[in-house]
Amino acid sequence: MNYTISELAQLSGVSTRTLKYYDQIGLLKPAHLSLAGYRMYIEKEVDQLQQML
Repeated sequence: MNYTISELAQLSGVSTRTLKYYDQIGLLKPAHLSLAGYRMYIEKEVDQLQQML
């Protein structure tokens, strides 16, 4: 399943700004970008974020 950055933020309880920061510093990279340029996450990143929290 694919999650947008806002869906992942709501699911995990962290802000979208925090997720963007994690992407910027290389801590949690999105699986891919959508055609519109949105960050998209899959279960692997969800699990990784859960471990980090």
